[in-house]
Amino acid sequence: MLDFTNDYDFNILELPLIPEGMQKPVDGWKLLVREDTGEHLHVHRDSYQVLPHADVVQATEDALKAADISSDYDFNVRCHDSGRKLEIDVKFNNLVIEPAVGDHVKFRVRGLNSYDGQWALQTVADALRLFCDNGCVTADSVSSIWQRHTNSISVEGIENKIKLGVETFFNQKEQWQEWMKTKVERDNIEKLFRSQLVKRASKTTEEKHNKKQLENLMGQLDTEFTGLGKNKWAVYNCMTHWATHTTDNKKPHMVTRKREKAVGQVLNTKQWLEI
Repeated sequence: MLDFTNDYDFNILELPLIPEGMQKPVDGWKLLVREDTGEHLHVHRDSYQVLPHADVVQATEDALKAADISSDYDFNVRCHDSGRKLEIDVKFNNLVIEPAVGDHVKFRVRGLNSYDGQWALQTVADALRLFCDNGCVTADSVSSIWQRHTNSISVEGIENKIKLGVETFFNQKEQWQEWMKTKVERDNIEKLFRSQLVKRASKTTEEKHNKKQLENLMGQLDTEFTGLGKNKWAVYNCMTHWATHTTDNKKPHMVTRKREKAVGQVLNTKQWLEI
């Protein structure tokens, strides 16, 4: 099923950058303008090459067909920030694993693009836990691919990433089941959250961690412990819930991307691996 709920196919004008009060353009810079609305999207150097959202959508569709892993999927496209950012979400309805009885996880492919430089062109293969709509972040670098912003896209590169991603997805089941058997202590997990997820990088405050986010994480951890037991699987689902449930934020799509990256990094730390 295809669902394009936002208009992503619009023309981009590349105009000389002429700041207000000046008559001559700034050498080496250009302004991207959305033609249908006249909105200024971003300022880039002349060397920047625009990659239209429509080309990314078409390349993803072509790669899905070429990969031929399944024809039963939901293909959703949406734009953020007045069209500056594109997000593609593809859920495969018949590529599902069940790490525990009644706990189903569905294979998913996502595509990202932007005109403001905040999102690189990216294809991500991961999973979605159906019970709670948690995105299942992976620590394995083979699950995602970044491409330079040029005026062409490697459909073959996306195709290969999808094929490798689905193989990785089915191999995750044993790891998740092992996490279900691994018992944890609440105090140790709080230390993990403090050091890896809510640690403040700013020197302008004496607080070493974000208390609000730590409270949110610990509250969700207790919820996961109740439903899944005091194990590593519950901790993982706590972190992915925190990463993907961001609607209370001003720009949830940006917060989600930031938190998913943070969780992926946690999964590669010695602290996590030794739990």
